[in-house]
Amino acid sequence: MLNKTLFYSLDHHKVISIIYIKDQEITQRKIQVLKIQGDKIMALDLDKHSIRTFKRDRILSAIDNKMLPKQPNFHNEIKVKRVNL
Repeated sequence: MLNKTLFYSLDHHKVISIIYIKDQEITQRKIQVLKIQGDKIMALDLDKHSIRTFKRDRILSAIDNKMLPKQPNFHNEIKVKRVNL
């Protein structure tokens, strides 16, 4: 599934989210894969605003951003009316 998602990003120029581990630190990144060469993934890192190289064995998971739940919109909070009983 990981390879399928990486190649999907490469072939369709889509942004995906990855969970990445480096130096015992786990991070989530939004990337668009530009090139896959062996175990190295060259991608535009939208969080760092630069092109980065990721090692495939350090990518713990990858998912199409369309599959992620939408972030809650706290600007449109539900108004609750207080009722005295």
